[in-house]
Amino acid sequence: MFGSAGHSEFDLNFQVFGVPVRVHPFFWLSTAFMVWAGDDLQLTLIGVICIFLSVLVHELGHAIVIRRFGYPSEIVLYVFCGYATSSHFPFRRALAVSAAGPGAGLLMGAVIFALQKFLPAALLQQYPGLNFAFQMLLFGSITVNLLNLVPVLPLDGGQMMAACVRQYGPRGRSSAELALQISIGSAGLLALWAAQCQNSQSAFIPFWVFQWLPIEDAVLLWTLQPSARFEVIFMGYLCANGVIALNQNRRMF
Repeated sequence: MFGSAGHSEFDLNFQVFGVPVRVHPFFWLSTAFMVWAGDDLQLTLIGVICIFLSVLVHELGHAIVIRRFGYPSEIVLYVFCGYATSSHFPFRRALAVSAAGPGAGLLMGAVIFALQKFLPAALLQQYPGLNFAFQMLLFGSITVNLLNLVPVLPLDGGQMMAACVRQYGPRGRSSAELALQISIGSAGLLALWAAQCQNSQSAFIPFWVFQWLPIEDAVLLWTLQPSARFEVIFMGYLCANGVIALNQNRRMF
């Protein structure tokens, strides 16, 4: 999303289920910035660990499916996010690879959500750090993965949209242009929506996204909102990136 992460002497390297994982030091710094809890360094550390686990599970979803198709894959955690190295796949496999990350993350969120409901409310009130951990795990596994499904490149939803355009849309250069145009339009609209939410102090994710759940559960998940200010910057960045990519694509032909 923010380019490939070069190697550094401070990288953390390990394996999960045989998949090599490399964590760039910028991942820790950017995540700490995102979850910063003021003077409470303990809560900040808990938040960093929770986001790390959420992103790792998401990328493992991608990597395991890629390896299932017979290709090697390495996970790299970088600024605010991560990526699993991949190859070009035909339509159905491309959809499976892109959907596997959000699918794994949302499955993790469902497990965390069920576990939280199983624990006594008094226990969560007694240990604020534990309650904060559940909130961050739910945010990282449910909120972030839902946002990852919007049709904006290079998010997974954007990758699935681009695969569908290549399969069912115009051929050649027009296919790439159409995918970029959809991505630019979607990112621009989301950036404007985030700006409106920031000005009106309203929620970025509408309540109807969760209203099919029991009201208590819907309210709990709805409160795990992303920062509207961050979404203005983030979606604005992806929109601008798409415009640059579209112009470069047109100059090549």
